[in-house]
Amino acid sequence: MVARGWIVFVLALAVLLSAGAAQAKRSPRFAEREAITAALPAYFRSEPVGCVWLDISVSNNGKYAIANPVYLNAVHGLCVRYAANGFWILKKTTRWKIVYTGSERPKCSLGIPRDLTPCLR
Repeated sequence: MVARGWIVFVLALAVLLSAGAAQAKRSPRFAEREAITAALPAYFRSEPVGCVWLDISVSNNGKYAIANPVYLNAVHGLCVRYAANGFWILKKTTRWKIVYTGSERPKCSLGIPRDLTPCLR
């Protein structure tokens, strides 16, 4: 009887964990990272590599991505003029397109998956 209870417990736990994992964002594949970066504004792509790191996450369904620039040397020398805040949210149709730019949470009406970012009601 105890073994049967443990089996039910383990199966229930596995279902719960797999349901949570299905909602998780993921790192982009190499080709996705290239395409997302290419879809960003030209002024951003021309910033020096040593000044900024682009933190990218893709929604579990692969249709949305968030690109968050992390400024590495924002208070030193040449990099000071590039420092800013904000992020981009992109949607993939035939190619990646920016659907949101800002530093606040996007409105829920945009339909952005919550595994990327919570929305503003």
